[in-house]
This record gives sequence, structure tokens and C-alpha cells, in this order.
Amino acid sequence: LDLFARTYGLAMAIHLLLVDFDQPGWAAPRLVGALGALWLLHSGARAGGFALCVVAKLGTLLFLRDVLTQSMLLVWLGALGTAGCLAPRRLRPPEVLSAARVVVGLTYLLAALHKLNTGFFDPTTSCAPHAFEQAATRWGLPHPAALDPALPWLALGLEVALGVAVLRRSAWLWPLGVAFHLPLTVTLAPSFQGVMLVGWVASLSPRQRVQWRRVARAHWRWLWVAAGVAVGLDLAFADLPRTFEQLAAVVKVGANGALLAAGTLVLVRNLRKHPRKTRVKTATSKLVLGVGLAWGLHGLLPYLGLQYQHTGAMLSNLRIDDACHNSLVFSPGWRLGGDPYLRIDRARIGQDARPERVATLESGLWSPAALHAMRDHWCVAWLRPIALAGTHRGQSFDLPDLCADDWLVHVPTAAVTLPGYQAWQKNLQRACATECIH
Repeated sequence: LDLFARTYGLAMAIHLLLVDFDQPGWAAPRLVGALGALWLLHSGARAGGFALCVVAKLGTLLFLRDVLTQSMLLVWLGALGTAGCLAPRRLRPPEVLSAARVVVGLTYLLAALHKLNTGFFDPTTSCAPHAFEQAATRWGLPHPAALDPALPWLALGLEVALGVAVLRRSAWLWPLGVAFHLPLTVTLAPSFQGVMLVGWVASLSPRQRVQWRRVARAHWRWLWVAAGVAVGLDLAFADLPRTFEQLAAVVKVGANGALLAAGTLVLVRNLRKHPRKTRVKTATSKLVLGVGLAWGLHGLLPYLGLQYQHTGAMLSNLRIDDACHNSLVFSPGWRLGGDPYLRIDRARIGQDARPERVATLESGLWSPAALHAMRDHWCVAWLRPIALAGTHRGQSFDLPDLCADDWLVHVPTAAVTLPGYQAWQKNLQRACATECIH
């Protein structure tokens, strides 16, 4: 459990470097999370360290409109670590690690499930060519348009392979994981790999841990060489601004070079000794089944119309609104309560002020949390009244002034218990053909 805890602490430390934490109000969660991460990195499995990290992430999720799936993953994995430290007799370390492995493995499979939609397979809108373009630009690689139709299938195949590899504890996980995550780590998802690494470590069997230790001790010089080669190639091909974010990205490239080299050596050893067996069979406990079922159901919430964010739908192009519903697996009939997005058909800000902002309101899809955010940021004397009219959950509303104390009387469906919890997408356009929806 100590290795799991230290990997979790490292993942939290990398996560805290995201620019999201530079926003107003995020300093306290960053400090609490940093204390928890340092505690775990220094002392190993400690309930207090895990708990501080969980509190930090619950703070951003519940009150600061955090949209990231990795934030929810950190809460679940941290809760498992806390429970394992507090009840070691009832929740033995192998069970905690197996539960964490199942959560991370299912996240890959859920991400693949969400990508089974027409938008993701359309090369003109898919996030796959968009992500490849980002990596190609960084490293000066060609990006022929003829490659775009194949990229969604490649991304989907890698996610399914990674999910299966994590769940089956296969040694193929490490080279596949580096191949999938490295381009994302240096472009669109700088800390996601670190969080998923917690599940990779949790998937290691005792024999695999021994193999990793032996590889690290016997070949540590070559692992440093691999890291240096990766950094050298990155610096040679990438024209990078000298910023802290880019320095961190270069360090992650080096770490991935070492991981790829070590993971390949471990895989080769497995193939030599067990050519038909690179995975480990494990028993499944009630804890693992319960956690897996809960996380799996949580990942299906978009199709029930209950939540979109935090469910593994990042970079998926998935749409669940009435006009643009595009899933190839689930029909709109699964939704509870109708279309969850709020549409503003007519908007007026003050004395016809801010026409650009009005156009944005009328062209987008919104959520109750967005209305609360508008109240927090826009309600100043010279912009009032902010009059809105539209529909939500099948009901029409006509709101004379969003800034009035009784505004919820006019939009009763926008009443939420936690206005700081971002359950739905932000900056979503009504137009269905929108590039890289996430």
C-alpha cells in the first residue's frame, strides 16, 4: 500500500500544477492538497495524507465548478486509500489495490464507450485528429489529412486495450500506456497520465513488483539514458517557449522514456518465461465488485440525463441534448427528466449592452450552475437588468432579472443544492457540428 500511496501523492502533486489552480479561490485547495501529497510521498500510506487530498479535491468539485474526471478519480482513489489505512483488517491492502485497479480500468473502458458516437468518428469534428494535430505541431511531424479517418479508431482501440490490460494486470499495460498518454501529456491533458498511473501501480502483482525492482536495480543507468534520449528528442524537435509548464512537460517526456524502457524490459521477461501469459489472475471480493459497480454506474450518468462531467467523457465528442444526441449505443429514451440543458432564446443585458455576450448566451447550451456563475460575475449595477427567456427541462421560463433575489421563482428548474458543482458541459454550442466537444 505504501507504493500505491506514494504514487498517489505524486499524482496529486502533478495535478496541483494545473493552471486551474491559478484561478481565484483555488489557492486553499492547492495548499491542502500539497500538504497531503507531501505527507504521502514522505511517509507512505497514511490516512491523514489521503484524507487531505480527498478534502482538497472535494472542495474544487463541490464549490469551484471543477470539470475534470481526474479530480473525481482522485477522490475515489484517495477514499480507497483512506479506508485501507483506517481499517487494515477489514480492507486488506490487496483488496484496496484491486478496487483502485478496477476504477482505473473501467475509466478507460467508459472513455471508449463514450466515444462510440457519430461526432467522434467524423474526422471534421473528432477530438482524435485535434489531439494528433497538437502533438504533431509540438514535434514538427506531418499530419496528412488521409490519416484523420483512422485516428478515432486508433484512439478507441488503445483505450480498450488499456482498460483490459489494467483489469487483467497485463505487462502490456506499460508500453501501451506510454504510447497513448505521452502525446496527451504534452498537449491537452498534462496531469491525466499521473492520475492513471496510480491504477497502473495498483495493477502490479507481487511477481511484477519484484520484476520492476530487479529491472530498476540492474538497468538503472540505461533507464537514465532512455530518459535522456526522450528529453533530447523532445528538445530537438519541439520549439518550446521557456515557461514552467513546458519545463514540466519536458520532465514528463523524460519520465515516459524511462517508463517505456523499464516496461518493455518487464514485458520481455514475462514473454520469455510465460509466452502465453502476461497477466495475473486475481480473486474478486465484495469490495471490488461494489466499487466497480458504483463507478461503472457513475460513468453511465450522461445517458440518464443526470450528469456529464467527471464520468470519463472527456475529449469524446459525446452529445446528449435533444437536437444533437449522437451516441451509437444509448438512445435519448434513457434520459430521466428530458433534455438537461438550459436554452436561452432571448437575452438582454442592461440597456442593450454587451451584444457579443448576448450572442454567446443565445448560441450556447447552459446549465443551472452556469446561471449561478453569471450571477456571481455579471451582477453589477451598470449591467442590470439581465433578462433571460428560454426553456429548461421541458419548461419555458421568462426571467426579468437574473440579479434579483427572487430569480429562482422564474426558473424553478435551475434550483440546485450545490451551485458550485459543474455537472454539465461548459461553453457548449447549440450547433451540432462543433469540433472536439468535451
